[in-house]
Amino acid sequence: MKLQLLAHRGGLGRAPENTLTSFKQALSDGADGFECDVCLTQDKQPVLIHVDFNRYDIREATGCSTPLSRLNWKEVQQLKSKNSDEPVAHLDDALRFAQENQMPCFVEPKSDTPELLPIIIERIHHFGVIHLVSILTFSFRKQLFIDAKRLEPRLQTSVIFINPMANFLKAATEIDANRIIFGWNKINHFEIYNAFTRSIPRQVNELCAKGIVVEAGFILTPQDVAWALKNGIQGLWVDDVPYIRNCVKQITNEI
Repeated sequence: MKLQLLAHRGGLGRAPENTLTSFKQALSDGADGFECDVCLTQDKQPVLIHVDFNRYDIREATGCSTPLSRLNWKEVQQLKSKNSDEPVAHLDDALRFAQENQMPCFVEPKSDTPELLPIIIERIHHFGVIHLVSILTFSFRKQLFIDAKRLEPRLQTSVIFINPMANFLKAATEIDANRIIFGWNKINHFEIYNAFTRSIPRQVNELCAKGIVVEAGFILTPQDVAWALKNGIQGLWVDDVPYIRNCVKQITNEI
């Protein structure tokens, strides 16, 4: 299987995150897919803004001090992605882009509010991109994955694990996950754990044997890349696609 390079928040190292410009940049950079964060406005429009789970503070993402729960879509359209002139995007922008370019799109619902997931699935159906979209979030939000498969059994799901001691195959099987992602931020604690247990390669092989795709991220350094390649990882979640692709080429040539 070809190693996949997937653009985190559209590739935030290359363009303002969660914007149509970032998706275009990801496509131009040759990314194999892009991810976006979805939350709801006061009038229940799905917009692409990164917020903490079940929070409505959008100051960091947009510079706006008013919570998203008190803004309607018309007001959000006046906002810009922080430190840029890029407007806040609607989920429709991402799904239309995926449709037009047949590019995989990973959608992370940032709220457990019951309206959000059905709205996301309705828009996926509207654009006819069920084959391109995966619902992505952390393993502790188990109910979200269960609800997603109940509402649309064909929908792909991607589970982020941050606990290297988890039984990944058991957890993925329980929620019928299509892919799992070993997730870390800067320090790869999976690498540290595996140095003592040597269990990660075995679990990766078990998952792959069951047809579950195994990915990792955020991949930021050549060391991250080397570890992922060594352990049979099939996809890398990155902020800068060209840089990581170059790292992959260099490491592969050295092997």
